[in-house]
Amino acid sequence: MKTRSHHLSRVICFLPVAAWLMFAPLAPSADAAVVTGSWKAQAKSCTMVLEEEDRSTYHLRVLQVQDKITTPCMPSAQDFTDAFNQVMRDAAPFQKQGREAVRIFLGRLVELPEMSRELSSTARQAREWNLAAGKPVRGTQNVFVARLLLKSDTLRELLGGLRPVHISVEKVLVPSRDMVTKWKRGASYPNKRVPYDCLLWVELAAAR
Repeated sequence: MKTRSHHLSRVICFLPVAAWLMFAPLAPSADAAVVTGSWKAQAKSCTMVLEEEDRSTYHLRVLQVQDKITTPCMPSAQDFTDAFNQVMRDAAPFQKQGREAVRIFLGRLVELPEMSRELSSTARQAREWNLAAGKPVRGTQNVFVARLLLKSDTLRELLGGLRPVHISVEKVLVPSRDMVTKWKRGASYPNKRVPYDCLLWVELAAAR
């Protein structure tokens, strides 16, 4: 008999496609910034693109192009880290910006399956999260999720050992009661009212 945690891990693997189709309009528009630099690296069949915007912040995308259609692409954790290390070496943002920390938009958390799973699992066990209500006991969802992610060793490993010194999130997604019921019938949502996706910005400092 499969365990509940096994089901959750399996289901969240399908979340990126479903969530992208439902919530793609949540992503910030690229029209608002001018791209002043761009670097690419391959992560197996995925292409990672790091763009410098307005000579200040950075925007990371991991894409796959098939039949002229661009879709999110999710490499393994190690392939993601290797590609991220390469684009960061090529872009050299710390030297170029002359700052100790640089700000990068990482996109949607659900496109980093390891992080999505970890967030849902950690929130489910946190005393500060009200499972029945699907929200923090105190404060906002954004602050709660940002605090959890800032403590994440998984995130630091994905980012090649660079140190997240500040995290901000928007558009946190938590399944409604109806979604949780549908999950029990086979739909692709976590089986509890916990956060599993958001838009993620990190300020990174060089590894010590």
